[in-house]
Amino acid sequence: MERVCALNNTSETPTLDRNKFPNLVIVGATASGKTTVAYQLSKVLGFGFIDIDQRIAAKAGRSIPEIFAQDGVNRFREIESEILSSLQGILNHVIVAGAGAIESEENWEHLKQLGPSIWLATPVSEIVHRLIKFPEELAKRPFLAEALDIESIREREDFLVKRLQELEDRRITKYRLSDYRVTIGFATADTCAQFIKQLLIQPEVS
Repeated sequence: MERVCALNNTSETPTLDRNKFPNLVIVGATASGKTTVAYQLSKVLGFGFIDIDQRIAAKAGRSIPEIFAQDGVNRFREIESEILSSLQGILNHVIVAGAGAIESEENWEHLKQLGPSIWLATPVSEIVHRLIKFPEELAKRPFLAEALDIESIREREDFLVKRLQELEDRRITKYRLSDYRVTIGFATADTCAQFIKQLLIQPEVS
């Protein structure tokens, strides 16, 4: 079932069942707000926070675009798999996966073993809006960086819509296997984090 970030009034504040939710795994499209929401959620729940892409860059000693450019996507996925494998057994963390992590069957299995997954389903139109507003974010994303070579804002926007839709079409089957689907829209990270907490603790009122 799709849920949209919005808070319901409730005076009760029960705690999260940590046996049911040993960790939480956040997945979703590039620039969907995963990292920001996941970090806020970790604070709301009192969990640790792990960004898989940050771990990959630290392990390789290079940025994500440099790894893609110098070693290719297959090597990137190998490092990603090594990181995910090393995390097995950890508890009480919100873990944000890279947008394409779910494309690797091995990595998807690693993610599922860590804990329930939450798909942040941000509309392509909203992602494009963010990337047009903050073009510096494009350089961090290997599959979208080509847009920086397009001077016309309209043409850049068209390129991003097409590329993001292609990526979503390729990955959506796996995203749909997530335990929860939450649509961000224009909600703030804090609102989404509070909503997700409410959803996990009291699903009947979310």
